[in-house]
Amino acid sequence: RQLFEAIAFMHDNGVAHVDIKPRNIIIPPRGGKLTIIDFSSSVRVRDSKHMFCGIAGTKGYIAPEVRGSRDRKSKYNPIMADLWSCGKTLE
Repeated sequence: RQLFEAIAFMHDNGVAHVDIKPRNIIIPPRGGKLTIIDFSSSVRVRDSKHMFCGIAGTKGYIAPEVRGSRDRKSKYNPIMADLWSCGKTLE
């Protein structure tokens, strides 16, 4: 639950991470708040309809539409890509 709350907070504040994976999520050993790290691939988004081109992320956690944008002409929604990566992370 905390992961999706953290992702929603980022998106509500105009940031898409674009590299969600287990290594970028810190969970304290005795509870506490989850922390998302490594924003080096993140992008600013204006709204949920913002489209982006260019590949980013880590193999195995990249949304299919991001992998398909290698030509830099295909566009994808980085917010949706983050949600897909969350699902892969929890798989």
